[in-house]
This record gives sequence, C-alpha cells and structure tokens, in this order.
Amino acid sequence: MRAFKNPPHTELNPDCITCTQPEDDGETVAFTDLWKVILHPDQSGLGSCLLAPLRHVPRICDQTDDESTDFFAVVEVLEPALERAFGASLVNFSCLRNWAYRAHDPEPPFKDGKPNPHVHWHVIPRYARPVVFKDVTFTDPTFGEPFVYRGERAAGIRPQIIERIQEELKPQLI
Repeated sequence: MRAFKNPPHTELNPDCITCTQPEDDGETVAFTDLWKVILHPDQSGLGSCLLAPLRHVPRICDQTDDESTDFFAVVEVLEPALERAFGASLVNFSCLRNWAYRAHDPEPPFKDGKPNPHVHWHVIPRYARPVVFKDVTFTDPTFGEPFVYRGERAAGIRPQIIERIQEELKPQLI
C-alpha cells in the first residue's frame, strides 16, 4: 500500500466520484494498484473509511480475480491498523450500493440519466467506550447493533485522523 503525504487537491471525477484517482482525492488514506482507502465523509465512527476499486466496478461479481485478491490483502492490514489507531473494539465491513439509486441527492451522480453504482465498502471501526481524539469525544451509541451514521464531519481534525491511520499502516506503506 502507498500513501500521499499531501495529495494534490484537484476535481473529483464528475461521472463517478469513487472513480477519482487517489492522487486527486484529498481524503486518500492509502492505495494499491487496484484499490484506494479514503476517509469517510461521516466520522460518526472515528476512523471510518471507504474502500473502493480504482476502476469502475458496478457489481461485486464484476471484480477481477486480481481485484478480489488485492481487496483481502488491503483488509488484512487495514482492519488491525484501525483497531490500533483509535482502540476500536472491532471493525465492520459492509458493501452498500444503494446510494446510486436514491431519488434525492444521488452520489455518485446519475450518468446518462441512469444510476451509476460503483462497488465500495464501508469500513467502520466500532467502539465499546467513548474515544477522545484531538480533544473531540466520539461515541458509538449503537455499539453491538447496526451502525448508524449521525453526520459527524470531524471538521478541523480530518487530516490528523488520516495521519493517525497512516501511522498504523506504515509498516505496510511503500
């Protein structure tokens, strides 16, 4: 895996924001030749990330064998890194393709008037106890139950969250 110290901030891919190359996504945590890890916009679960293939993959079954193998290689280092970074009790992974089909505010946007799904995994650290990071307290009120995003943006400390995750990934970063 690789990471940028200070990724350039250019425009996201207008057809599919998930397809944006890692060097053009300022929220990139780490990437391989086939996958990227980006900080999730909602930090209700401190350290939550999105794991997405670099090429447009509309369905899980459309992944190549190499993408599947690389996915598990990323998970093998990302999961324990997130546990160490903030003391997560566990890490949940879920693949949700619903957002491309929402009637309101679809993201990624529709392409040619049709939903444009891109496989991506939500990687959500879960916490049995409150966690304080950079003087901000994060709680997981649904611990032990399905995770609920609550709109926590973690404004002002997002770069430090990325740096903390990268510190735990360092042995695996090229």
